[in-house]
Amino acid sequence: MIIEFIGSTGAGKTTLISEVRRKLAHVTDVTTSFEVVAAPFGLRSINHPTARNLIQELAGFPFFILSLRRNKAFVIFILRMLARQSNFSLFTINNLRSLERKIGVHEIIKRYQQDRIILVDEGTVLLAHNVFVYTSARYTDEEIAKFASLVPLPDIIIYIKAPVDILVQRSLLRADPPREMKSKDRVLIEKHINHAVRMFDQLVEADNIQCRLLVVENADSNEQEYDMLMDRIVEFILRYKLAHKNV
Repeated sequence: MIIEFIGSTGAGKTTLISEVRRKLAHVTDVTTSFEVVAAPFGLRSINHPTARNLIQELAGFPFFILSLRRNKAFVIFILRMLARQSNFSLFTINNLRSLERKIGVHEIIKRYQQDRIILVDEGTVLLAHNVFVYTSARYTDEEIAKFASLVPLPDIIIYIKAPVDILVQRSLLRADPPREMKSKDRVLIEKHINHAVRMFDQLVEADNIQCRLLVVENADSNEQEYDMLMDRIVEFILRYKLAHKNV
């Protein structure tokens, strides 16, 4: 089972994944997509984001190439969308690397980890963020729908939401903000986050996403409410696993 967490910057995906994994580990075999990729090389303890991305890119590249025939329409769509962005730049290169990395890792875990629950922080669905948010190009409802129809999907999608003001505040406090937010300009961050929230809200309306979707609100809350949030996610995952056990 592949379980991808999506949401805007500041939604708290990484922290939630860590806590959900801790709870799931008491009852089932669970790991993360990075550990699946890095473990064969003895690199699962690497924490630096750039190093982790590089490991996944190198390991995933052969699988990305092998999957091109099957994912051809999706890859061409993403390339066309990226080509509409203003000028070829470092951000363009990073978006291309992200495309290869996310599809490559998805292929690895889909092929070799069928008996485990895999929690994914940055997966194929999150590519929508690269394509539709950090760009000056306008997109249409049809393009969002086409992305949803072509993207290689995980088994479950957990959409983490929070009020925009909280997302902005968390983003300003991040030690490792996305490259596009390095300036920590509050106006720019709020613009990107508003854009991301609208895009994700629209994306998850697609029928093929709705059937595997859980939406949860991760606003600032007390410890008891946070535990209830994690329990809800864990229960959803275990019910899905049980329902599909013999499918």
